[in-house]
Amino acid sequence: CKEKSIHLNYKEAEILKLLMANPSSAVSKEDLITKVWGYDSDATDNNVEAYISFLRKKLQYLNSDVGITALRKVGYRLEEN
Repeated sequence: CKEKSIHLNYKEAEILKLLMANPSSAVSKEDLITKVWGYDSDATDNNVEAYISFLRKKLQYLNSDVGITALRKVGYRLEEN
């Protein structure tokens, strides 16, 4: 982004891919857990919230025009700031 760059770990990259693949709709925490961690995972909502927080901080560091918005009881969506 501009002159800055960051490294995303695997789960961060997968979450961002899912959010980018669904630009006009929210992605639920359940969908994120299933698609990123897998069906048999012990991951919880807290895991998703932590990784969303990591991504938000990285996007902020980059001064990105895009942010991750939480939609209460629905999920997350990428939005232009």
